[in-house]
Amino acid sequence: MAGNGPGFVVDPDELDAHKKKLDALSGRVNMALSAAGETMHPEAFGLVGIPLAGICAITQTIASSSLSSASEASIDHVKRVQTWKEHKEMDEDEFQRLFKVED
Repeated sequence: MAGNGPGFVVDPDELDAHKKKLDALSGRVNMALSAAGETMHPEAFGLVGIPLAGICAITQTIASSSLSSASEASIDHVKRVQTWKEHKEMDEDEFQRLFKVED
């Protein structure tokens, strides 16, 4: 049954390092989403690009939607890792207080 085992050890510093990597990834995904938005206008590539805009519109919309979903997921994951880290630090502090030996 889930939850009955000994669990696993997670170092809050490792969670923080993971969160920093996720923050960087989220930033790159959001940059790609912003760049995709810039190319959605029919005149984004000048007059020569107008005929191509019609051809590429569906693919651009799908790609933009995928990037938007990836952006939302990355932001959500960063928040969840941060919450996990905060709870883990809180647990560690509580255990230290509980088992602290007074001199």
